[in-house]
Amino acid sequence: MTGRPLRVMYVVPDLGLGGAERHVTTLMPNLDRARFEPAVVCIGVEGELFADLGDVRAVALQRSKRQAFGALRDLIREMRAFRPDVVLLRGYNAELLGRVAARVAGVPHCVVWVHNHSDTEPRGAVRRIADRVLDRGTTAYFGVAEAQHEYLTDDLGHPADKIRVIHNGVEPAAYRCDDDRRAVADLGIGDGDPVVGIVAALRPEKDHANFMRAARSVVDHLPEAKFLIVGDGPMRPEIESLRDELGLGDNVVMAGARHDVPDLLRAMNVVVLSSFSIECFPMALLEAMAAGRPAVCTDVGGVREMIDEGVTGYLVAPHDPGALARRLLDVLTDDALARRMGRAARARVEASFSLRASVAKTEAVLDELTAVRPPRPVRLAVVMDLTHVGGAEVLLLELFRRFDPRAVVPRLICLREAGPLADDFRAAGFDVEVLHRTGRFDVRTLPRLVRSLRADATDVVLVNHHHRAALALGRLAARLTRTANVVAAHDMDLASVGGRVLPRWTVDTLAFADALILLSESQRDYLHRREGVGRSRLATTREVVIGNGIAMPGVPAAADRARARLLIGAVDDDFVVGIVARLSPQKAHEVLFAAVAKAACEVPRIRLVVVGGGDREAELRALADELGIHERTRFLGVRRDVADLLPGLDVACLSSVHEGVPITLIEAMAAALPVVATDCGAVRDLVVDGETGFVVPVGDADQLAERLVRLACDDAARVRLGAHGRQRAERHHDIGCTAAGYEDLLQRLIRGTR
Repeated sequence: MTGRPLRVMYVVPDLGLGGAERHVTTLMPNLDRARFEPAVVCIGVEGELFADLGDVRAVALQRSKRQAFGALRDLIREMRAFRPDVVLLRGYNAELLGRVAARVAGVPHCVVWVHNHSDTEPRGAVRRIADRVLDRGTTAYFGVAEAQHEYLTDDLGHPADKIRVIHNGVEPAAYRCDDDRRAVADLGIGDGDPVVGIVAALRPEKDHANFMRAARSVVDHLPEAKFLIVGDGPMRPEIESLRDELGLGDNVVMAGARHDVPDLLRAMNVVVLSSFSIECFPMALLEAMAAGRPAVCTDVGGVREMIDEGVTGYLVAPHDPGALARRLLDVLTDDALARRMGRAARARVEASFSLRASVAKTEAVLDELTAVRPPRPVRLAVVMDLTHVGGAEVLLLELFRRFDPRAVVPRLICLREAGPLADDFRAAGFDVEVLHRTGRFDVRTLPRLVRSLRADATDVVLVNHHHRAALALGRLAARLTRTANVVAAHDMDLASVGGRVLPRWTVDTLAFADALILLSESQRDYLHRREGVGRSRLATTREVVIGNGIAMPGVPAAADRARARLLIGAVDDDFVVGIVARLSPQKAHEVLFAAVAKAACEVPRIRLVVVGGGDREAELRALADELGIHERTRFLGVRRDVADLLPGLDVACLSSVHEGVPITLIEAMAAALPVVATDCGAVRDLVVDGETGFVVPVGDADQLAERLVRLACDDAARVRLGAHGRQRAERHHDIGCTAAGYEDLLQRLIRGTR
């Protein structure tokens, strides 16, 4: 187990008014958030019930049935972003597109939730073939009534061992059992009128004609009886015409679609469902029972599982308005019977069909379906040339620390030497093995690596793109030992400087990798567009987006700022601009230096703090002298206390010519600092221009200077942007989410669910 909540995504056509839709909006917000993280995707429009999801992560793709390919692409994107453990699907287009998208996105479990007892029309050949093909990737079929078993197995051909039944439920406390006519006062219904209600969409299978003909017979005996029809749909003109034809204009009230159904139920003496097919476990009937209303319903689908004949209501045959009318008269003419049935109906809901019981059963079944775990933790070997003090290596160390040891046991293999960060890995309790590779053609390295992988019973080898020797030897050793191998790409935009993120030979052999880990969707687009990933079968592998994250520090306080100012040698009224980056051409410090020199004309108190080491230090010191900012600039070298220094800055900058998803910007945002960065790599995925900081063109010192001056002159803006950046970092870049993404991928790989 990873120790994190199980991520559950429910995909539906929309959330319009209807029982199946109400099931989504009552189930998902009530899942135990300590155990489950819910999300809902509507393929079409939101629908009237969309707002009932509350704080559940939800999106409507706004796709029509004719936009199937666009909907499929959007679904894949949403699944890759959310990384669900289970996808629930309800509705034809959701079942078809959702299962295909889940397969592409690598979702381990797919469940089709069936809310009907039969089909209104026979399924076409294309759908039957699609169902058979997609069954192999379908973990389970959920039903809502025991009566569905025959339909699911005999009619649809689903395997019996994949079927689970979870009854719908309602929250009894949301429904009052007293009588109250205020909700219908404007509908022409008097306090003394007997009221028969039906809550159902005006569709053919609901058979409102049967209800109307029964009403005619009841009115012949009880002329004052009113028949309240709640709902709307395509059959409204036919129903209105039949009402007039039967002479029921004064007795039948068409209320239309309503959002106050609990109040309307309190105005009814008895509730009817008159369907001739398709009903399974209707939410409308559950709500009526919760409101203490007796019910007279046609004996279809799972209705028999809900109504206790003669105790909570009556069952009648479909298409028999005479029988329906007789049972309605039994209830309407016997107040004691009606009250007794109403109390029994409420008690039955509380005992067997409460929302809590339905949610708890769903949670238990989801736990059961996802309980398959590796027999032991995944043994992960990260192969690199040596450890640097860089963003990718620091991220790796934090991942090692955050991995649940019950899920992943990591270690480090350095081909050449340990490097400066190795002691940090060892101090954190992780093995670091050094193979002492002596040169490019040291033929002893590969056999040593193979022996190491076999001796440790390694399950997965991970290599980073910027360690070229490890990229070749690590993947080759993995193939020789039949170990899964994964490539992690941490950069993009290298074409702008004449380079590549992935060597051409790596791209051309991606089919022999088990996964390619990416940092963002924009990086995925870049690698496909500029480097040929996915262009051929050999250049294609499973792609997984796992964003960078950090161990989220506390929000800096005034005392933290004071201590940091001492460390960087700044006084209270200094406006301190900082950059944390290697002193390399990639980071283009000269652009930031030029911007600071320009800004100094308007902001005399501006100071520049440079954190990082590298070959350009002497060159950059000379540049500071040339620009006349050497007295404003302080070089702090490589520091291990960056988190302690950041609160002393006023603005964090990055002037790079190419980047991936730079950790240094995430750290600055977590320190509640506004950020000014150049528009390269996935910087725009991190920095929302004008909301968490500013994004300026690569190499544009003038715009960079203008943004620095603007921030220096507006204390309130700095605070606002910094606060928004902190919120964004907390939501999207916590290292716990990153570690969970890696754990998910690694466990799926050794389970073979590619």
